[in-house]
Amino acid sequence: MFVIFRLLRERFPKLIQERMTRIFILIFGVIAYGTIGFHLIEGQPWIVSLYWTFVTIGTVGYGDYSPETSLGMFFAISLIVLGIGSFAIAIESIVEFIVQRQQMRLMGLINVKKTEHVVICGWTESTMECIKEIGKENEIFVIDEDENVRKKVLKNEVNFVHGDPTRIKDLKKANVKGAKALIVDMGSDSKSIHCILSIRKIDQNVRIIAEAERYENIEQLELAGATQVISPFVISGRLMYKSIDDGYEAMFVQEVLAEHKSREMKEVIVTEDSYFAGKTVLEADVHERTGIILVGIGDSGNLTIDPSRDYVIKPGNILLGIGKPEEFEMLEKERMGSNKPK
Repeated sequence: MFVIFRLLRERFPKLIQERMTRIFILIFGVIAYGTIGFHLIEGQPWIVSLYWTFVTIGTVGYGDYSPETSLGMFFAISLIVLGIGSFAIAIESIVEFIVQRQQMRLMGLINVKKTEHVVICGWTESTMECIKEIGKENEIFVIDEDENVRKKVLKNEVNFVHGDPTRIKDLKKANVKGAKALIVDMGSDSKSIHCILSIRKIDQNVRIIAEAERYENIEQLELAGATQVISPFVISGRLMYKSIDDGYEAMFVQEVLAEHKSREMKEVIVTEDSYFAGKTVLEADVHERTGIILVGIGDSGNLTIDPSRDYVIKPGNILLGIGKPEEFEMLEKERMGSNKPK
């Protein structure tokens, strides 16, 4: 009991300063005023007095109860005036609060409360494509200071947080600690390194994907704390080189990874109940069962490309495959199904 009183004493002065708290107290006061008044003046039971108060304030006028004394009539008039006025103020404040919240969201002046979201630090052509790929799977928050970036972010129907991605206090606004992953693409490797270091001061475990502008800076980005570093310029440069002759390698990457024309590359996690769990690659025969071409297996951050036939697939492994959407649906059923063979 003492703890409750202590909390009230500490929090009440702050609560009373909130406009919505004062409005709540006003409405409660009007309801109490009407209930007590009808009970004392008209001699009605408490429940009837409360009902009568709400009917009067709402100007419903059912006619089942009406004042029998002159004092009761004057009291009803005062209650109508007070009730309409207080509820009008309440509705105005609620609408204003909603509009203000919407304006703050559009301006990026928000503190993110959600978890398991994706935070993008910076804005480039790469992040725009990334947003298209993420789609509706995860809620996205882009943090940046540029007004032009804010307009582009809102145009792409993504949440915006106004702030400097290299500052810890601004990263906290985006709830970095509760994020599923962060994508760092600052347009400059030095800024990206600074951003990653700031993120790691907040959370040592969150997954960070960074884009490297220069190949020689990949190691520095990893040392700063990036979980995975991608260098699109190196990749595109090598693909252009490969295209000098026939270009089938570049065509493969373009169609499978970028355009998903007929097939795509996806990751699928192996569960405890999966048919594949505990079997070798030969026994699992992923291609025969689903049509998927198994190109690699991920295990604790390590990728085995073209695993040998005696490689044992374990629960928690990631199967990296290439196939059609319907084939991946079959693979999903197999990885969630029983260990019994067909």
